[in-house]
Amino acid sequence: MLKKRIISAIIGILLLIFLVFAGSLPFFITVSIISVLAVREYGRMLKIKSKALLTLLSLSSVLIVFNVYLISNNYNYLPYGIIFFIIIFSLYIYHLYNYEENQFIKNLSYQLFSVIYIGGGLSFAVFLRDLNRDPFINTSALWLVLIATWLTDSGAYFVGKKFGKKSMAPIISPNKTIAGAVGGILTTALFIIAAAYFLEILTIYYIIFAFLFPAVAIMGDLFESCIKRNFGVKDTGTIIPGHGGILDRFDSFIFTAPFTYYFIILLLG
Repeated sequence: MLKKRIISAIIGILLLIFLVFAGSLPFFITVSIISVLAVREYGRMLKIKSKALLTLLSLSSVLIVFNVYLISNNYNYLPYGIIFFIIIFSLYIYHLYNYEENQFIKNLSYQLFSVIYIGGGLSFAVFLRDLNRDPFINTSALWLVLIATWLTDSGAYFVGKKFGKKSMAPIISPNKTIAGAVGGILTTALFIIAAAYFLEILTIYYIIFAFLFPAVAIMGDLFESCIKRNFGVKDTGTIIPGHGGILDRFDSFIFTAPFTYYFIILLLG
């Protein structure tokens, strides 16, 4: 399992490096594809069999990502109020013609959540990739989030495996330990503080960010564990050998990306 995990990670990193530097448009297409795959994983957990509904949810997620691409590149874009009206109205029309008694609100809520969670969360990858606000230029904001998220995950995994005894959330995810969480937080905090120090940009805000970031990453991981526990599945998919599904790999990123973007906009940039 560890060997598969490492090989998949290396291949994924090399592919990601190419796609990030290929340009804003290719990266938007990449994030859109990831969003579609993630929505389909979520659809399998919901046991959605309708291809029309899966297509509608996928297009809704891509619409959010596309709007962020337009915003990031200073094109004309739609206000988010209009986007969510389009999505909600489209889902309403679908369920109006495919009405299930006593399931209308439940179905609508679960499906709308998937669009906000997946499309909304992953869209911040485009924001971060195109962000140019000193000192975060030339895709550096995106790399900060990707590396720091990976370090949190890796630090928690290896420290937890070596020293972990007491489970952090025994009902939600028994394998996640308190020692692992501490290891993930310290690993990432040291990386962010060291990077800021060597770049001569270290302030109290970076120190705060250094400890908040891995905590948010861990919360994102636990959030997806809650979803999997709710649906009674171990992994969201098998598309990435050794890692599971798309949602298994991007669960923390969906939380850390918007957190970092707004932290940069408000305090760091």
